[in-house]
Formats: sequence, C-alpha cells, structure tokens
Amino acid sequence: MQPVRSRKCSRDLSSADVAVSRKRLKTDDSSDMENGDVYTNGNCSPVVTQVSQSEFLGNKGMINRKEYIRLLEQALYGLGFRNAAKDLEVASGIDCEPAEVRAFRHAVTEGSWDRAVKLLGDLTFSGEAAHKKAKFLVLTEKYLEALAKGNTTKAVKCLRMELAPLQVDTVQLHKLANAVMCQDEEDLQKVMGWVGPENGSRQNLLNHLQEVVSPDMMIPEARLQSLVEQALDRQLERCLFHNVRKPMVSLLCDYQCGREQIPSVVCQVLTDHTDEVWHVAFSHNGTMLASASKDHTAIIYQVQQQQHVVKQFTLTAHSASIAYLAWSPDDTMLATCGSDNVLCVWSSSTGECLQQMSHHSKEVSSVAWLPDSKRLVTGSHDKFMMLADIQGHVQRTWKASHVHDLAISKDGRLLFCVTSEKKVRIYNLETGIELTGLAIEEKCSITSMFISQDQRHLLLNLAQQRIHLHELGDPSTNTPSPNAGMGPVQKYMGSQEQKGRFVVRSCLGGINQAFVLSGSEDKKVHIWHRVSGDELAALEGHTQTVNSVSWNPVDHQMFASASDDKTINIWGPAAAAKDD
Repeated sequence: MQPVRSRKCSRDLSSADVAVSRKRLKTDDSSDMENGDVYTNGNCSPVVTQVSQSEFLGNKGMINRKEYIRLLEQALYGLGFRNAAKDLEVASGIDCEPAEVRAFRHAVTEGSWDRAVKLLGDLTFSGEAAHKKAKFLVLTEKYLEALAKGNTTKAVKCLRMELAPLQVDTVQLHKLANAVMCQDEEDLQKVMGWVGPENGSRQNLLNHLQEVVSPDMMIPEARLQSLVEQALDRQLERCLFHNVRKPMVSLLCDYQCGREQIPSVVCQVLTDHTDEVWHVAFSHNGTMLASASKDHTAIIYQVQQQQHVVKQFTLTAHSASIAYLAWSPDDTMLATCGSDNVLCVWSSSTGECLQQMSHHSKEVSSVAWLPDSKRLVTGSHDKFMMLADIQGHVQRTWKASHVHDLAISKDGRLLFCVTSEKKVRIYNLETGIELTGLAIEEKCSITSMFISQDQRHLLLNLAQQRIHLHELGDPSTNTPSPNAGMGPVQKYMGSQEQKGRFVVRSCLGGINQAFVLSGSEDKKVHIWHRVSGDELAALEGHTQTVNSVSWNPVDHQMFASASDDKTINIWGPAAAAKDD
C-alpha cells in the first residue's frame, strides 16, 4: 500500500407516382367512406378504419397526429410497401410529403437540374442562407455530372454563371474549379469524393438537402426509425447494468437486464508478485495487462479469451518499489517509475528495457505519454515535471508542487497535473503555460485521476475515500464546461467515508464507460453507475487494501484489481466463472 502523504496522495417517386390523384376510396356501392367504415384494399380484403381525428395522440398528448401519419407513410414507403403507403395517404387525406416536394424529388432523380433549381423556390427554408446552400448543393451535382460526361463547356458555365455568384463555401468552390483538371470520371470521383449517379449520388444529394429544407416539407430520411432508435438508446442508458455491445432489444417491451452483464466474480488470481501490487493497467488495445509492485518488479501479461491472462515478461531494472506505469498510445512500450527516482521504458513485445532516465532527484510518482509515443512527461516529489523524449533528452521543465498524478489529452495539447495543493492544474503543452482558468479545485487532497475516453470528464479520487466526476468541456476547442467552477457533476461514495491512508486508483469502464470502478481500503472493489451515481456492487475477493483497478477497454466483460495482498484478480461475469 502506498501512503498518501509520501507516495501518491424517401423515397424516389416515379412520374406516375407524382400524378397519383388523391381520391377517397369507395366501397362497392360507391358510397362515401366515413371513419369506421369498411373498404377494400385492392385484394378484396375488408379493412376497418378507425382514424382518430384528435389533433394529438398518446397518453400525454404529445404526438402530433398529422406528423405521426406522415411518418408511418414514410416508413411504409421505405419498407417497400408502396401500395399500403398510398392507401394510408388516401384514407387519411394526409400526404407523406407536399406535391412541391414530390415534384422536386422527381426532378432531382431524373437529373432535370434547371427544373430542380426552379422548384427550390416552392420549398421552405429556415432562411436565405439555407436556400442558397440548397441551391449550391443542387448545382454542384449538375456541375459534377457535366464534367463526368466530358461536357467541360457546360460545367464551366455552371461554375461561373451559377455556382460562383452564390458566394457559398468558397473552399468547396475552389475545389470544384480544380476538378476541371481531372482526366476522367474515375479521377473525378476520387478527387471530389463523389460516387456518380449510377452509384447513388442523386439520392445522396436528396439526403443532404433534407438537412437544410424545412422538415415540415421534406421529412428527414427514415425519421420514424430514428425516433425508435432514440427511444431504445434511452432505455439502454437508463438500465443500470447494461454492458453488452449488441443487446437483445425488443420493440414489444422495455429493455431490462441484471447484474449478469457486469463483471462480478473472480475468474483468475495472479500470484506472481512477492509484495504489494500498487498499480495495474490494460493496454489501449486490450491485449495486454501490466502490473507494478513494491517488490521492485513490473509484469506484462498477455490477455487471452474468457477473462484469463498469461504472464509474458517480468521487468526487473528497478532497484526499489514501482509506483506507477503507463502504456504508450501505440502500445509498443510501457513506462514504469518509482522510489528509485528512475523512469524505465520497456518494449512490450520483447520485455527489453529500452531506456532508463534519472533526471529527477526524488521519487518519480507518475508518467504520461504524448500521442506520438515518442515523448512523455514525468512528475516527481522533487516538485518538478519534465518533458523528455524516449532517448532521455529533457525538452522542458516545470516547477510544481509534489506531483501525485499526470495525464495528457489525446490530441497532446493539454497536460493535467494533480499536486498536493488540492487542485488539478492544466497546462498548454505546446507553450508550457498554465491555463489557470481551467484549473479544478477540491476541498480535500486529490490522490489520483482518470480522464474519460471522450476527454469530456475527469474522475478524481480524494483522500476522504470519495470519488468526484468533473466536466472538462469541449476538448476540441478548449471550451470550458458550463459547469466549470460549480463542483463535481457526480459523487461516488462507498460504505466508508473517512480520511484514507493510502492512494487508491479508480477508472471508468464498460460500454460507453458507463461505470465507475474503484478499489478501496475496505478490501472491496466498488462499481457505480456513472450517470446515476448508484452503487451497483461491492465485490469481495481481496484480503487487504485494493490499490488499483483497470477495466479492459476492448473486452467490457473484464477488469483487473491489484491489492496489498500481493495478488491481482481478473474479474468477469458470473457466466464466465461457471464455464471454467
């Protein structure tokens, strides 16, 4: 165990479709059909219609009846039941799409570009910019098809006289102009990422147009399917135990699953270390597991199927306890560091020590890799952080407080640093400047951290044996979260709430990283639901403090835990244990 104080506190309509007249169906005696009447559907099968005339449907009155019927019609057309869709249009008196849209679709499908541009004036847009965008898309298809046919004169005229005056997307306009140099249609398709009308470019155009035309006129593609999938996704999100890639979801009942989907039983116990195991981590590709121990060694295991691993290499270059390890982004190397003030870089394929660095004067408490797998940052109790390449050349040094943990964003722009100051400091790695406005503060000591895969959340372990989840905002734009400075968005607490004596590391894992996993001084492994904060399990399997856990990023049915009892437990679902 490591003391906190000193270690690491649509449909394409034919011209015939367009001309379909909307006449109400007649019964055999030609009397007008009323709601509830019987009519024939063309196969002489009687069909009873009971079309609700209420404006809104559903128990909560939230479903617009007209829109609902239009979506049903679109779905029927999409499934190939054209006659049924047309019958519903006639029976309800509600067209799937207005005549203007049908005429426009027909013009696009037939490649009647001048007519299509003219018909755009009959459609509804959110504004003039959207109208111009739609016109630009239609004319782009006209231009590319002219080039593909070898009609360069017509294409250039379209570019100069129609596309350029729109002043829309100048970057794309320049790319279109350069396309004139393409030697043939194959070259054109490659340069422009265009598939041609034979392979569906006109349908692709219609799909893109649905993004700018008012949805009240042109319904987005497969809209009913999209709504159903949204509802199913919501059911999966609300299920506390959901943890499989392809769940058996039914439309006939709400989705439910139980604890059987999360790892909850010990499938394998590893006893290769001779002293306390302080850190454990799966490689990014999920095929390897590494452990670091007080016995001065680290071990690389090969992950096999059915929640089992096999020891591959024992790494023995350190002369004191190893406190921390980190896989390179490409998983070809493993970095280890600890009480001997040394950082070692190892080959994951051979177990060979590639480099030893001794640029710190005290214990090296943490290490983080840059995305290029050629450089890394180390943190130490000597109150310095150092950026170095894997040849051992130090490129930058920062003065800091005692460093407990480090992490680097996926794009390599930001460095996160946990120090003894009860805060997470964030630095711009390119300039070395601290971004003080993004710092995250806590009221008690932070011992370790974990950044979510989407880079939007930061998980912090606190000395009081609490875990807090903070929002980071948008990493692609360095935009702070709207909740910045307002504290954690979720808190996770186990059975004990007292000042911890040792460093305990947690992580996110499972499908969409839906779970928070942590060790504990109570000798248990705890699992919480990330969003709700509900504790799902407190698993027994160790006899002393559980220092570190790691959830396999590829096999969501597998995680590992490391303990002061000198063992590493490999956990899996109950079914996996029974198979053994």
